[in-house]
Amino acid sequence: MSEIRVDAIKTRAGAVPTANDLGLNIIGTIVQVQSGQLDTQLTLNTNKTTKTDTGLSVTITPKYSNSKLFVLSTGNTYSSVYNDNPLHYIIRTVSGTATSVAATDYITYNSSSSAGGIGGAYVQSVMDSAQSTAAHEYKIQIRSDTDGGAIYFNVNDTNNQGTSDEAQRSTIMVMEIAQ
Repeated sequence: MSEIRVDAIKTRAGAVPTANDLGLNIIGTIVQVQSGQLDTQLTLNTNKTTKTDTGLSVTITPKYSNSKLFVLSTGNTYSSVYNDNPLHYIIRTVSGTATSVAATDYITYNSSSSAGGIGGAYVQSVMDSAQSTAAHEYKIQIRSDTDGGAIYFNVNDTNNQGTSDEAQRSTIMVMEIAQ
């Protein structure tokens, strides 16, 4: 068996090598992953004009200012009336500046309630670009489409004509991808 032992590895200039010097920042590799989750329900009583924080967020501090940031959020939503849609937004905040980086104009739901409401799975993603190496917060905001009734994020089935008391979990994940 062979063995290599060294006291130090230095660049030609005599500096300690960075990950990029060693070829560890290869384009397309995942540099880091951060995630967040939410287990509580948000109820929003008809607000068509104002986006409301759901409580689901994650913060990542990019290692490289030219990285791509892939954001993925999953969960469930419900509207108390059939013709209203909970509209979802992914909001990025860097150094105090908030920007909407993804929005839904409508959502196709996989179920409807006999009481007239509609709800189902929520999945949203976006490929964003790092703005700097400062902390980036991504959060989900929601608003009503029509002001027709209450809308819910991270629905607890019992509160919405469901048959069980299952706790729901919404998630958000961001991956830094080297460029």
